[in-house]
Amino acid sequence: MKATLSKATWQDIAKIAKTVNPELAGIINKISPDSEHWLAKVSYPYGELIMKRSVLWLPNDKGDVVPITDSSLDSTIKEGLSYNLNSNPVSLVLKNSFEIFLPLDDRTIPLSGLITPGTAFGAWRILNPGKAENPAFIWDMTSGARSVFMMPKITETLRHNNLKNNYDINEDVPRSLIRHWDVFKSLANSKEFRQEWHSEIVYFSSKWFTHLDDPEWADFYNYFKKSSWGASEFWRNQPIYNLIFSLILNEYEGRPSPYAMDTAKYLVHMAMGALPGLAPARDSLAGPFEEIQRIYTEDYGLSYAPTILQPTVFDMKNQNTTPVYYSLNFPNALEFKPNKRQKTNLINDLREIKSLMVRYEKELTTDKFNVDHTTLSDVFKLTRFDYFHTASSGKASDKIRNSVEMIKEDPALRTTISGDEYNDYPNKVLFLNGCVRLSLKSQNI
Repeated sequence: MKATLSKATWQDIAKIAKTVNPELAGIINKISPDSEHWLAKVSYPYGELIMKRSVLWLPNDKGDVVPITDSSLDSTIKEGLSYNLNSNPVSLVLKNSFEIFLPLDDRTIPLSGLITPGTAFGAWRILNPGKAENPAFIWDMTSGARSVFMMPKITETLRHNNLKNNYDINEDVPRSLIRHWDVFKSLANSKEFRQEWHSEIVYFSSKWFTHLDDPEWADFYNYFKKSSWGASEFWRNQPIYNLIFSLILNEYEGRPSPYAMDTAKYLVHMAMGALPGLAPARDSLAGPFEEIQRIYTEDYGLSYAPTILQPTVFDMKNQNTTPVYYSLNFPNALEFKPNKRQKTNLINDLREIKSLMVRYEKELTTDKFNVDHTTLSDVFKLTRFDYFHTASSGKASDKIRNSVEMIKEDPALRTTISGDEYNDYPNKVLFLNGCVRLSLKSQNI
């Protein structure tokens, strides 16, 4: 399918908006905005670029997705949606999901996991006119998940050529994890692909934000202020977190590498639910992954479970939360020193990271830094960290467990979205070669 854009009134989308975000819908229904307060309802196919270097991309009348500055777009659309420095306007997700990420040569860094139905975002700048300091930056955004890959290897040339022939795609064999998405995207947009999938989002035009001092609109603006304030909780406290980590390291006997320090800090942030890790796709919210799994089973001939890893946020306060992973071969850390990649080998890195995490646990489970009653203080009380490597002996003295145990203990790593469970599983694959698992201590995995 091609991307589509249509102008809509609130009455046009009120019903579906109520199903995904009843609170916001109720507030807007009370205002009952007229047709001058239009919205752009946009559908994008899987993998379509929605922002590039933070510039919004929209479908024109031909269905081609182009930058908001492109002359082929209607001038009313351009003028009404360009108020956030040509980046994403205030938005509400209606269907499936999106991902905002920083693209690097060898990986992506997801900003906050998947943006799912009912999420409203993009109001920081427009609600603070003349004072907002947040830059547009260089984020990209896609329809569906971008930071995804297949856990088992999919690099056999003859098998990949079967996909190219059967689905008329041109992508080369994906030799790195970051290239898996290119193949997934091409398959999903093939005429032979069986699973229909698209995302839907509405963009609020600038007219919605011309009543900042009107009491009748106060609840509408307060909704976005409240959600923005909640979303910024971690970022507002990050300087304190960084100071605490520095104080711990100041008394640490070892000399951890910058790579280990960046990774350990990120693992703590993951446990807090502030930043995402990776976990097996359990549905098609992030992309048409059920069909992609079928293709790799039937057309490619994969003998292992076609497990797809996607960005996932760990929730240590939810007793039903499932394990989330961090792979040293697909690092998500937001901070990384220039010499980070000059590391010895992954199993030694993993030991160094674990040693640092043990020290963090020792210090943060006391009252030394007066962080009681905070999310940071709960991290090591509620979260279990396990460390895995394919080369580990599995002996207790090694302190690093063998990756085979990780797959055995988490059925989701060997079960498809359709429910097929595999008994055979790969061992020597990149994702497993240096991996940290976060799970709840109460679950006794």
